[in-house]
Amino acid sequence: MEKSSYLNWLFGPEIIWGLLFFLIGWMAKTNQNAPHSLDKFLENLHLWVPLAVLLTFSLWYFPGVEKNWLLLRVWIACLLGGHYVLETGLKGHSEQGPGIGTVYIVGWGMMFFALIAGSIFVKIKF
Repeated sequence: MEKSSYLNWLFGPEIIWGLLFFLIGWMAKTNQNAPHSLDKFLENLHLWVPLAVLLTFSLWYFPGVEKNWLLLRVWIACLLGGHYVLETGLKGHSEQGPGIGTVYIVGWGMMFFALIAGSIFVKIKF
């Protein structure tokens, strides 16, 4: 393999979700102390994670990204990354209760729906 083909595999959904994980982890850690200014954002994490899933499908528009096995990589990265982003972000919420568990479950459902919709779009378009 050429050196440039390694770079094609380097940029992908794993990098995107890794960056999101560290960003949400930083936000959750920042929200631990009062005044808990990020609580509202963390409560709406079930909306932001599916949006990130849909944005992950934009990788098909970048010419430098390796397209072989990309759909499988997107599914695995989104499922694992979405779980860790939701879990880490919701642990940073100031009030832990049944509402936070519901946000996690709703986030998973919406994330799964976004994966199906994005996969259908990619299969039709590309």
